[in-house]
Amino acid sequence: MIRCCVILSILVSFVNCKLNYVSSSDSDVNLDSYQLIGKYGYRPEKHLVETEDGYIVSLFRIVGNGPPVLLAHGLADSSDSWLVLGPSMSLAYQLSDAGFDIWLYNSRGNKYSRGSTRDFSEKEYWDFSFEEMGTKDMPACIDYILRVTSREKITYVGFSQGTTIFFVMCSSKPEYNEKINHAVLLAPVAWVNTIEYPFINFLGRYLKFLIVMFDNLGIHEIFTENVRRTRQGIECNKSVLVCDFDYYINFGVTNFNNLALNKIDIIDSHIPAGASTKTFAHFIQGYRDKQFQKFDYGFGKNFALYSSIYPPQYNVTKVTVPLSLIASESDKLSDIEDVKILVSKLRTIKRFSVFNKTTDFTHIEFAYGKRVKELVNNPVTNILLEEIKKSNET
Repeated sequence: MIRCCVILSILVSFVNCKLNYVSSSDSDVNLDSYQLIGKYGYRPEKHLVETEDGYIVSLFRIVGNGPPVLLAHGLADSSDSWLVLGPSMSLAYQLSDAGFDIWLYNSRGNKYSRGSTRDFSEKEYWDFSFEEMGTKDMPACIDYILRVTSREKITYVGFSQGTTIFFVMCSSKPEYNEKINHAVLLAPVAWVNTIEYPFINFLGRYLKFLIVMFDNLGIHEIFTENVRRTRQGIECNKSVLVCDFDYYINFGVTNFNNLALNKIDIIDSHIPAGASTKTFAHFIQGYRDKQFQKFDYGFGKNFALYSSIYPPQYNVTKVTVPLSLIASESDKLSDIEDVKILVSKLRTIKRFSVFNKTTDFTHIEFAYGKRVKELVNNPVTNILLEEIKKSNET
């Protein structure tokens, strides 16, 4: 696969600019999700799920006897995000300890989900966005989990893009609302009208040109896994300013000390994990058009695909799953004003929690923050246990 170097990627706002602060002293740096689960005494499984359009996506499982919970990661991340902070801080382990059967999704195109049953060209393979993740990947994964576990429903936990996929699925394939008993959505992303991202105005204004340019250059993948290996051996304690700038540009972190600094080498050795250029473009399109809608191919192809010259909007009023949302006023990527637009359209919200500005809780902290157990994991675990108790009582 062709990968995008950092100099070329500056036009897409440092999407590949990740330095590596790997410390060889910590063995977790080089472990994949399966190994991370097994190392700490949990029972791991890896499952491969075939989608209807010929992609193979991976699910990692922490085997348990309780109700199944499916966790969906953010953009250019992977199942590692739910594991790398270790058993004392990572949500996947905490939910497993609470008695749940844990399933970790990996979106098509990330380092764990690059298989296919079709003979794709490189360009054909990367021709997907969060649209296909929501209409192809996630439905296939849910059906697979229900079949393996002999259950009727799952519980869903999504972070960032993991919430976007959820909204796409439930609005495009509303029958899947009936297969989810509850969804917890962390830093939800649908409308991105006020998102703060480097060069966002430039990217939105020249999106069509940039799409054509990258296509002509054969650059179909960004946030590639290999980028983190381009600058080995630069440790955060040797270059604090580099760390601060890197995480601010890529994740909106304003206070680097709010990250789990004792795990920073492990975190940085596992992100990014790969994504398609088209997925990134789809998010930028949302900012440009101020709509949560399908991919815009231009008038001609739009009409052929959608019977309209404009891409249809995702109708989130079709979401009927009971919902719990957690957002933050300091989140630049899931901006609170955009979240409010979403909330105004959802009809089944049972809980909506917002960290105020003084908490200074940024986007990446939902996965990698040092306060994640207290502010996110404990509430999520309690919500799921409460929902299970209610279902048992009825």
